[in-house]
Amino acid sequence: MKNKNNKLSIRNIFRSNKFVFVLSLLIAIVIWITMSIDASIGTTRVITDIPISISLSDEAQESGLRIFSGADGTASVTVSGNRVALGGVTKDDILVTAQTANTINSANTYTLSLTPSKVNVSDQFTITSQPSPSVISVYVDYYREKEFNIVDQVVYQVEDDYYASTTLSASTVTVSGPQSEITKIASVSVSDKIQGVLTSDVKTTLPVKLYDSAGYEISSNLITLSVSEVDVNISVLPEKTVSLTPNFTHFPSGLSVSEYVTVDPSEILIAGPSTILDNITEVSLDDIDFSKIDNKSQTVEASVLLPDDCRNLSNKNTAKVTLDLSSMSKKTVTVTDVSVENLSSEYTSKVTTQSLDVTIIGPEDQIEELDASNLKAVIDTSTLNGTTGSTSMPVTISLTGKKGCWVYGEYKANITISAKNQ
Repeated sequence: MKNKNNKLSIRNIFRSNKFVFVLSLLIAIVIWITMSIDASIGTTRVITDIPISISLSDEAQESGLRIFSGADGTASVTVSGNRVALGGVTKDDILVTAQTANTINSANTYTLSLTPSKVNVSDQFTITSQPSPSVISVYVDYYREKEFNIVDQVVYQVEDDYYASTTLSASTVTVSGPQSEITKIASVSVSDKIQGVLTSDVKTTLPVKLYDSAGYEISSNLITLSVSEVDVNISVLPEKTVSLTPNFTHFPSGLSVSEYVTVDPSEILIAGPSTILDNITEVSLDDIDFSKIDNKSQTVEASVLLPDDCRNLSNKNTAKVTLDLSSMSKKTVTVTDVSVENLSSEYTSKVTTQSLDVTIIGPEDQIEELDASNLKAVIDTSTLNGTTGSTSMPVTISLTGKKGCWVYGEYKANITISAKNQ
């Protein structure tokens, strides 16, 4: 009976709110004291991945010196303090500095000692070790840039009667880095060997490679290229030999070109799409103004006019057109009637030039019978755009009734234009 009463008494005690409150308070105090004692106990911690600060002097940087290797290293240090203080320490709270870096004034490889310090001196922790590593090696040199042409060294074979050419997406590259590395570069190229015999276009992408004067490839992670790879387009086109045909303006009807005109070269080799080459046997030369051709033997250079998308493989961009007209006769005819065309109805005109001496060249039998009745002189006023007053304008001389003859030279006449309401 006694045991039963004791159990009831203990149970009653825990049912008492006052007793539970006091007990909870005592437990909390014990826990707080325990944690405070634990937090105040000194401990250590290793902080890693701390960036290393390396600063060259302003004078060294202005002279072009730069750190090309060793500047991206990191270090670790040991710190000590109570647990609470160390829990918030990060790599940003510690500075690791390379000593004597600001005394560097020439290109070389340097070994620099490292020193740790707190970013904020009031922080509640202590640095208790030297950095690991305690020294670093840095390579310092002058910064240089140089531009090189990219040499095409792509090798391939094309089918007979086909032409191929290579184009690169970039023709030059700028290389930059330490002077000692840049001066080793003698050439820059892209190279490859395309398999098979080509009859159609090929496209590929190739890396840009650097070579020294002995032809050995240079590989350096200190060198930067403005273009590291280029697109290579090999255009493959069929070839064809075509004749060159001269073109003339003001060419007289009835005159045979082949009898008086020769072209040198008479033909060239071109390449182009088969859709074009299959439909042509000749290409034209730029126009030659026959009104400037005298009755003698003379040679005129004319440009070759290639069809679109074609290439001149003969590398002859002009041809010499020789005109032997020394057998022709020349005659001067006086024209007194100059008419006006395309004059607006709001204006009147008066040709003040009374006569023009016009030179005609042609076969002797035609020239002998030619007179002013075979010539018509016209001034075209359509370009005046309302201009009035006296002016000099070109005169177009047309020739009728005489085959094989042409007007030689250019002619102008004075004309006065007036508005009708004046």
